[in-house]
Amino acid sequence: MKRVSLKTYIFIIFTCIFILFSAHIYTNIKSSVTKLSSEHISDIAELHQQIISNNVNYTMYQIESLVKEISNTKNIDLNNIHPPLINFIASTFIHSPAITNIYIYKKDGNGVNLKNINGSIYIKKSNSIFLSKKWKKDRSYSFDNEYLYLSRSKNKNLKIILQISTKIFFKTTDHQLINKSDVGFYLYDQKIEKAIYSEHLSKKLTNEQLINIFKNQNNQIYIDNINYTTFIHKLGRSNLHFISIIPKSIINHAFNEISRDLSMNMLLYILISILIIFISSQYISNQLIILLKNSNKIQEFQFNKQQKNNSLIKEINNINKTLGSMDQTINDILRMILIIARSDNLFQLSTILDKKIQKIANSKSSLYIINNDILVSIEGEKEISIKRTDESYYHDNSKYYFNLHNDKDILIGCLVIDTQENKKLSKYQLLFIERLAQIVSISINKHNLLSQQKALFSAFTHSIASAIDAKSAHTGGHCQRVPELTLMFAKAAHKNNNLWKEFSLTEQEWEELYLAAWLHDCGKLTTADHVIDKATKLDMFTNRIHEIRTRYEVLKRDAEITYLKKRIDDKSNATLLQENYLRTIKELDEEFAFIAQSNLGDEFYHDDNIDRLHNLATRTFTRTLDKRLGLSWEETQLLSDSDKQTPSIETVLQNNSSHLIPWDLNRKTDEQFNLQPHPFKFNHGEIYNLAVQRGTLTNEERFLINDHIIQTINMLKALPYPDHLKNIPLIAGGHHEQMSGKGYPYGIPASELPITARMMAIADIFEALTASDRPYKTPKKLSESLKILAFMAKNKHIDASLFSLFLTDEVYLNYADKFLSSEQIDDVNIHELIEISNS
Repeated sequence: MKRVSLKTYIFIIFTCIFILFSAHIYTNIKSSVTKLSSEHISDIAELHQQIISNNVNYTMYQIESLVKEISNTKNIDLNNIHPPLINFIASTFIHSPAITNIYIYKKDGNGVNLKNINGSIYIKKSNSIFLSKKWKKDRSYSFDNEYLYLSRSKNKNLKIILQISTKIFFKTTDHQLINKSDVGFYLYDQKIEKAIYSEHLSKKLTNEQLINIFKNQNNQIYIDNINYTTFIHKLGRSNLHFISIIPKSIINHAFNEISRDLSMNMLLYILISILIIFISSQYISNQLIILLKNSNKIQEFQFNKQQKNNSLIKEINNINKTLGSMDQTINDILRMILIIARSDNLFQLSTILDKKIQKIANSKSSLYIINNDILVSIEGEKEISIKRTDESYYHDNSKYYFNLHNDKDILIGCLVIDTQENKKLSKYQLLFIERLAQIVSISINKHNLLSQQKALFSAFTHSIASAIDAKSAHTGGHCQRVPELTLMFAKAAHKNNNLWKEFSLTEQEWEELYLAAWLHDCGKLTTADHVIDKATKLDMFTNRIHEIRTRYEVLKRDAEITYLKKRIDDKSNATLLQENYLRTIKELDEEFAFIAQSNLGDEFYHDDNIDRLHNLATRTFTRTLDKRLGLSWEETQLLSDSDKQTPSIETVLQNNSSHLIPWDLNRKTDEQFNLQPHPFKFNHGEIYNLAVQRGTLTNEERFLINDHIIQTINMLKALPYPDHLKNIPLIAGGHHEQMSGKGYPYGIPASELPITARMMAIADIFEALTASDRPYKTPKKLSESLKILAFMAKNKHIDASLFSLFLTDEVYLNYADKFLSSEQIDDVNIHELIEISNS
């Protein structure tokens, strides 16, 4: 079905209606005008005939009087007519201007012609032959050359012929019809059934047509397909009848002029009306288009963008106001839903609800939530009992209670509305508030779920930190104390209005820092325990110094056995053999003592010690037992062919291929980190481990210790964070970076490092220096720890400006009061430390 616009529809409908209405009016006007014109023409013809009839009748009367006067006059002398008769004839000429000539003659042939010339009677001799001709026609009337002749005689000796001018005879004052050439006039003699006079009609009617008209009294005749209207009028008591034949065009002539004017006016009116209809339809269409656009904007959720439409049409104006109200209402509802959805705390939600309820119902509201099976207000000041939990709402005195349920229909709260003065809410208000309560239920349920998830995540992070601290006695409570110190540090910066007035954290950023601090060392879960707990250089799963001690015990037993055998065989050199034996035992004891001291790693191991170590490693012993015995399959795969031979001469200190532990096949190098792994995961070589110059860890083991930060980043990056927590991996993974850009694992400069990560770096180092639960070291005092930090700031390992804040705002002291023993807290020269850090 083809559809048209409202503008086109209205235009077509109203244009058609107006055209039909105009055509109907035109037809009615034409009919009325034609009728009036016909009646007018009929009246004119009637009047015209009446005037002519009067003229004829009066002329006839004058003629009769004249004939009678002449006939009654005795002994008329045509040569000398008596003056009285002349005066009478003159009077007749005056009263009947149609009479033009009077002929009087006698049988003897004498005759005179009397005519009126300028009011005087002119008498002259008349031609008797002409008069005889006229008389011999034997009829009362004769017609010839526009003159009507009437013969009259009562005296046989006297003959009277009167000549009447038809132009004067039929002359009237109304020229409306007389002067029209297509109007016909006939003077019809009923007695002789013939027209004795006709005028104007271009085409004369035949005598048969006139007889037919007269006999049948036809009002309408057609001549050459032209319609004529006839009017018949009898002239007095004579046989003469006056017939008027008027064409229809004359009758409609008035209408033609009116019709022309009417047509022009109607056309003008139609054009003006079409223009008005077009403008009106355009106006209505535009108004409706605006309404449609406004409706579409509501449909497309484009609120507060309604186009103003103050229409003259009441209904359209009301619809527009309704749409505006609908737009505002829906926008308010959606904004309220959005605000409720975004609300992170229930107190804010309660405030929003109270404002909305006041606007809707002019009443106060309070929000209650379930807490230990009691409904407690958000402010925590009021409590109400739980009632009628199955109902969505109920009414009690002046208060309405709207129960709030979660998606499992479990009661989670209640919205209480105090209407005051027992005012009742309308059903529409109740319905709206009920829907609002459902939205609030969703928000509270979401809030509860988020709170539970946050609590779960927080507890999970605490569990990870506790697990890391419990995993190794060497880390102690590090993962739990660093978050405390980091948050102390951040709060001090937040309160500082001098150099740190621009530092500010939102509630979500505090949460992000809190979680990052608790998870900053979560990668230590992947670090081998024997590496974390490696107190000596030969520590692995056990301290392998015992194995070397056993070897030296074997060497000492071998020396004793050799000495005793030689004593039996050579008793004469007992003293020399004993001296050699004691010297050997002493050397072995000294060598082991040196190796045992080297194993401690409590001081820097110089190169000459390394050389001596290599020299000692040349001492050998004989192994007679197969190394494969008691080993797992994986350990057996690491043995070389020489390890499988017995007996075998071996050195007292060894670096074997079985000591090189390869990386797992799934270990991949990540180029984004500047901390790259060594070729082997472990090198357990005894000489290699004892030759470590600083501490107890080999390069491979130190990488594994440092690798915990890479594992921390990888672990944290794998978690699906909300947007406000997405910086946790960067903050938690950046506490080993340095301001110089030489830290790890990224090696990024300070400009790319968040301030919170720099704070955590200082907190991490300070906690490690002051920790008193590390079995491998003694705790340092405040002054010592801060001095180390000052030099680290000087060397651009840590942020010097943050270190100054750490000192001036007494962050270190607040931490010390809470976590350090009184013996560790000593006097600190802050100014000296700041000078060192900035030097």
